[in-house]
Amino acid sequence: MARLLLVPVCFYVLSTGLGVLLRFFFVRPFAFPVFGNGVHAHSHTLYFGWGALALFALMLRALGSTGRLTRFFLGAVVAISAATFVSFLEGGYSTPSIVVSAISLLVWPVGVAEVWRRARARADLAAIYFRTAMAYVVFASLGAATRAIFIALDASAYAKSLAVFAFLHGFSWFFVFGVLGVLLHEAGAFGIRLDERSLALALKIAAPLAWLTFPLGVPQGSEGVLGLVARAASVVLLVFGLVAARALWRAGKEGRDAHHLAFCWLGFWLGLDASLAAVGALGLSELAVRSRHLAILYLHVRLVGFVSLGVMLAIFAGRRSPFGPGMWLHNLGLLVMLAGLGVAGLPATGWSIPPLLLRLSLPVAAVGGAVTALAGAVWLVQLVAERRSARSALADRAAVPR
Repeated sequence: MARLLLVPVCFYVLSTGLGVLLRFFFVRPFAFPVFGNGVHAHSHTLYFGWGALALFALMLRALGSTGRLTRFFLGAVVAISAATFVSFLEGGYSTPSIVVSAISLLVWPVGVAEVWRRARARADLAAIYFRTAMAYVVFASLGAATRAIFIALDASAYAKSLAVFAFLHGFSWFFVFGVLGVLLHEAGAFGIRLDERSLALALKIAAPLAWLTFPLGVPQGSEGVLGLVARAASVVLLVFGLVAARALWRAGKEGRDAHHLAFCWLGFWLGLDASLAAVGALGLSELAVRSRHLAILYLHVRLVGFVSLGVMLAIFAGRRSPFGPGMWLHNLGLLVMLAGLGVAGLPATGWSIPPLLLRLSLPVAAVGGAVTALAGAVWLVQLVAERRSARSALADRAAVPR
């Protein structure tokens, strides 16, 4: 399993590198790769090749599932993620991409069933988070299946958009619950004690409500009864975010090493994620949807700030390689990128921005993204070097006469 965890890190470096290239498209547009195709390749690889593959591998390892079925499932996800990157980058939502995506819907239930079966036999809070994460994978899959039905029925563009965002939203919450679960499981490896009472309360709030907020990612999704329910749920979920963020922050404040500081950063990113979602529910979600930069800002707070940092931290649990250098680059780069995106998105809210500041915002966001991608490369180099060192030491021991 340790060797397999290198694969999602490779996907992370590949997809973030492509993401940096796409950031520079806003500074100086280019013809190849096609921007829309690149966006799909970037997002799908981060979702599946990085986040989903790594989290499933970490959860299955935590649950002691290392048999043939687990190896088949993880191997299939690796193959599908690689094929997805190539097909989307080359042709966007072409026939090959649609076929690969359809195959993936047949593979995910294998992993969901295995995690659920193993976690059901355990009563610890990490296992409960794992089961909740699996429920949200099922919800996301239903969103994808519903979209296919809507396409066959030639439903409205609004209905199709709702189905798409139900899928994306459900999967993003799978990431949140999964990360909290693996952090609970790995906390002991860092010498960190998480407040399980607070995290249990946070789960009771979020598990039944998080799925209701998916309409807010769609234009006009905040309107009507569906929008009212989504906005109310999002405001209540602020309690989840602040309670869970406080638990992470307090655990991190107990020490001064890089692992403790990483828990503080995770608390910061999760609290910011919940706060932005609540502000959006109070009236800014439509502005964020219309302003591409603000929507991307929010997604990166959750998926890069909290999820990617949390997954990478769990991968480094019990390893000798220092986590700190990559952590500082990751957080510094992301803060710079978010500052650039925030300034670029402010005109959509009616704010008047000095022209020079507006022109600088997108180059600043691109540079910040490059620093964040560099952090991933640093982590990958460390993991590869550590593995080579371990193999060399093993070979040396085997060569010693007995």
